[in-house]
Amino acid sequence: MAKQWHTEENESEYPGQRFQIEEDNLIYETKSQYQTIRVFDHVKFGRVLSLDGCVQGSTFDEFLYQEMLTYLPLCSTEDVSKVLVLGGGDGGVAREAAKDPRVKSVTVVDIDEKVVETCRKFIPSMAASFDNPKVTLIIENAKTYLKNQPDNSFNAVIIDLTDSPSKEDDSEPQFINSDLMRDIRRVLVNGGVLSQQDFAPYSNNRLLSKSVDVFKAATTNVCYGSVPVPCFPNGSIGICFGRVWKNGQEHVDLSCPVWKISEECAVNMGLRCYYDGYHTASCTLPLDFKIWWRELVEKGENY
Repeated sequence: MAKQWHTEENESEYPGQRFQIEEDNLIYETKSQYQTIRVFDHVKFGRVLSLDGCVQGSTFDEFLYQEMLTYLPLCSTEDVSKVLVLGGGDGGVAREAAKDPRVKSVTVVDIDEKVVETCRKFIPSMAASFDNPKVTLIIENAKTYLKNQPDNSFNAVIIDLTDSPSKEDDSEPQFINSDLMRDIRRVLVNGGVLSQQDFAPYSNNRLLSKSVDVFKAATTNVCYGSVPVPCFPNGSIGICFGRVWKNGQEHVDLSCPVWKISEECAVNMGLRCYYDGYHTASCTLPLDFKIWWRELVEKGENY
């Protein structure tokens, strides 16, 4: 029998490149109102989730992405009692946020109930988080939900949405745009934190630059970390995170965590990737990329 391959090709995001992993066994496939959902098994990565042909995570390495997207921002501030997750219908970010003893509530807002149902059935290691008493799941458009929230409602917002500024012109993406970021800034408390997935170092600096310019509509106190995720294109991913200041534009070094999780504490919390030493290490960049990043944050578009 011929091998079946999952193939990702995106000329805007990864020009001249193709990423493939073998599908050992297709477990489930369906189309929701919004996207095509597939779950398949892989000899190394275990169970894999893809949305519209893009791998979202695997049981082998999803903890790397979920923990860093969650704890880079959460450990950059003191109070994270109320956390909002935009997207995250697989339940992974909610699982990680709920481990933090400072967190009292995690609200997950995802538009696609079928993603939640699929993960509950086929990837319970992530979706079981929706049974945690700290976690509230809301099936709604994230933009609509944000518009209806009062100012200063959350201590942290984690963006786990499938959208990117991949257009060739200068227009912003339809969903994660400056309007969304301004609403996120509004619902965050002073000193609150936010994060989003982004392009890995050197993978596409043009689109990373555009993405960060959008992110800066929420705050210019921005930091960037990267983490290996073997099942993703290029084998790694970038994470952009920041802290919002509403009483004057204060800047702090976000590469140094405010709330420190030692290796021993991380193990006791059930973490497998994040600890305070790796927080700083993930933000330590190659020299020319570091210079490029600094100019981008200070001056704007750099592509």
